[in-house]
Amino acid sequence: MLKNTFCSSPWFHIGINPQGNYIPCRWDFSGTTSEHNISNTSLTEYINSNLMKQFRLDLLEGKSVDTCKSCYYEDKNNKVSGRQRQLLKSAITVEIFDKSFCASPQYSDFEYSYNNQGKTQRQPIDLQLDLGSTCNSSCIMCGPIYSTKLANDYIKLHKIEPELFEQPTILKNWSDDDQLVDKLVGELSQLPVRYIHFLGGETLYLKSFYNICDKLIKQGTDVSIGTTTNCTLYSDELENIIKEFSNVHLGLSIESFHRINDYVRYPGTIDQCCSNIDKFLDLRSKTNLNLALRITPNVLTIFHIDTVFRFMLDNQITAESCNILQEPSCLRIELLPRDLAGQVLEKINNIITEYDLKENTEIIINRRNEQLLDPIIRDVIFEYKHFLETYKQPENVEEERHNLVKFLKAFESLRSNQILDYLPEYEEFLRQYNY
Repeated sequence: MLKNTFCSSPWFHIGINPQGNYIPCRWDFSGTTSEHNISNTSLTEYINSNLMKQFRLDLLEGKSVDTCKSCYYEDKNNKVSGRQRQLLKSAITVEIFDKSFCASPQYSDFEYSYNNQGKTQRQPIDLQLDLGSTCNSSCIMCGPIYSTKLANDYIKLHKIEPELFEQPTILKNWSDDDQLVDKLVGELSQLPVRYIHFLGGETLYLKSFYNICDKLIKQGTDVSIGTTTNCTLYSDELENIIKEFSNVHLGLSIESFHRINDYVRYPGTIDQCCSNIDKFLDLRSKTNLNLALRITPNVLTIFHIDTVFRFMLDNQITAESCNILQEPSCLRIELLPRDLAGQVLEKINNIITEYDLKENTEIIINRRNEQLLDPIIRDVIFEYKHFLETYKQPENVEEERHNLVKFLKAFESLRSNQILDYLPEYEEFLRQYNY
């Protein structure tokens, strides 16, 4: 059924990874590779490349596409997926899929693609630009392709546990090439792009972010922008950028307002992050900056997810869940023992009672609607409550729990820290698997 597999994203969205290779979707974590690079292919050429034409045809024929497996998994676990958010941009909802699909203003585009081997007449209007992998953090749940600091750690980690840590390849950032930046910005001036989301690495650490924004401002490109930061630094330059764009969205990447953050997002500290988040909140009150927490909890940080919920409620800020973490597989929430999940649920239920929260009758797909702040916050909280009540442990749960301990001990050998200093509640659990 199209209802369970279709997504409208490839008709208007394009992503570019840190090395300048095109990717079909911002939520594609399948490792899809392409010979198409910003250095040899334009945006308009890529959207009608053989890869994208086949992608659209597969979706129109109701096939389950590997590119979309992350969203399918979120759908299965009753979370708002990237697929649902992209469908909403085409006025399509899963609840009344058939009717809204046929009534979509893009229906004629779908029909044209079906009759023309997947080709589209549309131009990209929504971009995600991963500017490079330069980053000042080495977060354990990240990948070496997105963090130079983590990549350097992986060189050592590969020698310790080669089966868990791949040998990284250190690659150049495409956005360090001024000619490629000029080429991209020049093409953007000819396209109806409405929104650009910048990622890194750590975007606020990358000079290319400010460079591209300055060029867009000078050429008068009418576009909304967004980016995500790990909260370890504050950029005064961002204030000037906010004034020049009609809409700026900043995601604050954090999963816990607890010291476990210092272990997971090494070498950043929660005190440092909170100080910068306070500055961003102040900036929000003075400008048109839109803020949201960007959370992707793992088996460690989920234990203190209640601190995120309290922060959301006390500061009137929403949270966008990037996805249910699936890689590294040994950090999946689903490895959590039921007794620990019960403790997390108790803390969540206490918040629900304390703040007198009522579950919404309908799930809100557009998590950036500032007019629905309170119900969106409630949606996020109840989503995680239901996930923790119903999650299924993977068939290889015992193997993955052993891998979790090996994974943590390998990192700890580099950092001289210990998980039980941050999560003493996990001692009985981890000791069972030779911690």
